[in-house]
Order: sequence, then C-alpha cells, then structure tokens
Amino acid sequence: MQIPAEEQRRHAAKPGTGSPDAAAHAMLFGLVAGLFLMPLLAAAGWLPGWLPNAVTVATLIAGSLALRRQGRLGWAVAVAMLLAAAAQGVPGPTPDWVMAGGLALLGAALLRGVLAPGRVTGARIEGAVALYLLVALLFAHLYEGLESALPGSFAGPIGEDGSLRYLSLIVQTSTGLGDIVPAGAVARTLVTLQALTGQIFIAVLLARLVSLEIASRRDQDG
Repeated sequence: MQIPAEEQRRHAAKPGTGSPDAAAHAMLFGLVAGLFLMPLLAAAGWLPGWLPNAVTVATLIAGSLALRRQGRLGWAVAVAMLLAAAAQGVPGPTPDWVMAGGLALLGAALLRGVLAPGRVTGARIEGAVALYLLVALLFAHLYEGLESALPGSFAGPIGEDGSLRYLSLIVQTSTGLGDIVPAGAVARTLVTLQALTGQIFIAVLLARLVSLEIASRRDQDG
C-alpha cells in the first residue's frame, strides 16, 4: 500500500535514532553543560577539572553517532569524533587539530539537517543553536592547538583552563573585551575569520529558517 506524501513528510520529520533531531537534542544539552554549567562547578571545586571537557567530548560522540544514518558523511563524523576522543591524551597540538577536524565534519552534517527543506520545528532550532556552539568550540580547539604549536600566539591570561574557549565565544559574538588578544599573524587570521563567520552564520541561518517557515505555511494553506 502506498503511503500518502503528507504522511511520509510527517514520518520523516519525526525525531528518532539516527536523525538530526536526535543529534540536536543530545549535542545542545551536552554543549551547554560542558561549556557553561560544569566549568563553573569545576572552578568552585565541586567537580574535577577534566570532567567538563570529557562531558563535551562524550556528547559530541553521541551526537555524531545519532547522525550515522546520513550515509557516508554520518559515518565519517562518527569515526572522526572517536579518533578525536582517542587522541585526547597525546601531548602537543595533535588532539586539538584532530578534534577541530572532527568538529568541522560534525558541523557540516548538522548544518545539512538544520537547513534541509521542511517545517521549522523546535528540534531544528535546537540544532541551529548547537551548531553555533560547535563553531565556537571548533575555533577554540584551533586556538588551543595553535598556542600549543606556537607559544605566544595569544597575549593575556591564557594559562587558565578554558580561557581560549572563552576567547572563542567572545570573538564569535563580537563582544571584544580585549583581555586576551591575538599576538601572531596566524592567530589574527583565525580570529578575524571567526568574527566574520559568527556574523554571516546568524544572517544566513535566520534568512533560511524564515524562508522555510514561509514555505511551510504556504504548503499548509495550499
């Protein structure tokens, strides 16, 4: 028996295992906890300092596994994130470079789900927010890898845990507090690229989501 097209669309939009919706739920919760809540608890001495980063990595692995049904890209993301987790104990910039590569693949897979045709659901909004945080985390690992490979690339209080993640979020939101600044040519290029990416991301994403919502309402009215 042939399933009506409308029912097929509803079934395809239903969150489930292996869907971008499931990945969005997992990643957004873990990213918010790992980037904001748990570092505060660790700074207060209530949690071990390594736990926030471990939770973030575990969340990204869970999110990448949820995207595995996106075909080759989904499986590539899962493998890349597992390799990134395995490289965490390696000294030098290698763990950050590997993690940055995994985050780039993960962001590409999530972006495809967020911008795909269909109605704008709460899960799609969650995916967009998770994607924005993923971009910040990607640049944070690029900064940390760069500072490890070329010490002195950044000037300021960068000895504290999470300081370059803080810088990444400040740059992406164009806050510009100025307590940590790029001191080398490569660092300046990365910071400039992130500042542009943060602004373009919001403009393009909002335009796409609005157009999807308008198209969805037209389909319903029609």
